[in-house]
Amino acid sequence: MTFADADFGFHPEAQAEFVADVEWFEGREIGLGERFDGAVRSAIKDAVLSPEAWPKWQGWEREPAVRSRAVDKFPYRVVYFVADELVIVLAVAHEKRRPGYWRDRVIR
Repeated sequence: MTFADADFGFHPEAQAEFVADVEWFEGREIGLGERFDGAVRSAIKDAVLSPEAWPKWQGWEREPAVRSRAVDKFPYRVVYFVADELVIVLAVAHEKRRPGYWRDRVIR
C-alpha cells in the first residue's frame, strides 16, 4: 500500500503530523520510525478494507461519522471519515494528548 492509493487520502495537516511523528520515532531509535510507519499503514489499510468496522469517535454526534482504528503497538489512533467511498485520514493522533484537536478538519 502506498500513500498514492485511490482508496484513501490524508488531510494535509494529518499527513504533515504523521511524517513528523515518523521522524521523531526514528530519532529516538533507529528502525522505530519505520515500525511506526508500518503500523499506521496497516491501520489505514484496515480502515479502507472495512471502514464501518471500527468504532465511532466517542461524543461525535454529527455527519460524517468519524471513526478511529488503533495503531498496533503504539498509543495512537488513525482518525478518519468516509466521503464518496474514500477514507479521509484526519489525524494519526496520540491516544492521550490533545483529544479531538482534529475536529475542525472534518468537512462540514
